[in-house]
Amino acid sequence: MTKIFSSRTANLMPFRRTKPGFGAENRSAIGRATVDNRRLTQFGFGGSSSHTLVHFTDPSSPVTLNVFTYDDDGFTENTYKKVDDIPNALIASPTHMTWIDVDGVHYQDVVTQLADRFDIHSLVQTDIKTTEQRTKLDVLDDALFLICKLIYRDVAHSGHTVIEQMSFYLKTNILITFQETPKDLFDSIKNRIRQGKGRIRKSKIDYLFYSLVDVVVDHYMDVLDTMGTKVEAIDNQLMKTLKRDTLEHIYDMKRNMLYLRSVISPLKEILIKLQKEEETQIMQESTNIYLKDLFDHIIQVNDSIDTYREMLASFIDFYMMLNSNAMNEVVKTLTIISTIFIPLTFISGIYGMNFENMPELTYKYSYYIVLAVMASLAIFMLSCFKRKHWF
Repeated sequence: MTKIFSSRTANLMPFRRTKPGFGAENRSAIGRATVDNRRLTQFGFGGSSSHTLVHFTDPSSPVTLNVFTYDDDGFTENTYKKVDDIPNALIASPTHMTWIDVDGVHYQDVVTQLADRFDIHSLVQTDIKTTEQRTKLDVLDDALFLICKLIYRDVAHSGHTVIEQMSFYLKTNILITFQETPKDLFDSIKNRIRQGKGRIRKSKIDYLFYSLVDVVVDHYMDVLDTMGTKVEAIDNQLMKTLKRDTLEHIYDMKRNMLYLRSVISPLKEILIKLQKEEETQIMQESTNIYLKDLFDHIIQVNDSIDTYREMLASFIDFYMMLNSNAMNEVVKTLTIISTIFIPLTFISGIYGMNFENMPELTYKYSYYIVLAVMASLAIFMLSCFKRKHWF
């Protein structure tokens, strides 16, 4: 029987998809930055580009198969365009570990050919090809299948925080990873294989699986550090100026935090499941200690997300309070002005009546006397307000 373990948290973030561009000169604008000839899914609405999580795919790029075969004595590295080009002798050895890194899942024929060659279930194939799956772990009869979100800062190109789906299919001595686009995020792992550093070449394939997931989690922490800096910037801005754009940025970041929690939080239960040897025979007991360390990192990431969400919620309350205080200041100023002019208006209204018998109207200095009384009254009221610290 096939046992299936998945998270209960669904992706709650709405998204907007723009059509892919055609031709080398086609560009899709995102905030202040642009990207060339790639499909964009943008999570969240409004706000500046610095607060936006984006999902890039490039349906025009070729799919490449990077195959690493290694053991304690050495390694081989080859790149192929077709599944049929991978020789059986390269992956059939029971003593060698094989990592097939697939860059691109938009050509479904490649995924289908890999599935036929390595006996991947049809439902797993569908999950690999559908790039908007939720984070989950499927425990199969002879394999593990993990889907997670790869979230990283694309500093070199667009400057956005990019979200892509990554799939891991783990069997005895074989690990197949599926990435949406080619990237250099796992170059450190590949260099450790090439140079024989660390425990990767001395361990089973499950340690490579752990190492790759650890890199994914490290990028979660990097993204959260960047968002933490933005949260602190919003905090400082609220203390200085009150802008409507600030509230929009707060809501955008709060929405992004909710999405990040929905895709990262399930990894806690997944790592607990991976540590149970009776459930997953592929994972070695010696790897459990590393999985526990990875679990601590996931807890730290989730705690950071919860902290930032609470801070953003408090920022909204603080913004409303500042806005209310500013409105109160306006109302108080208008009230003071109205209070001063009410008695002055009363006096001017009396002498604006058209009665013939008003003796003081015939007095030579009556106009100046009334003006003096009105000015004295206004000064007296202002001094009273000042003593009471009403302004």
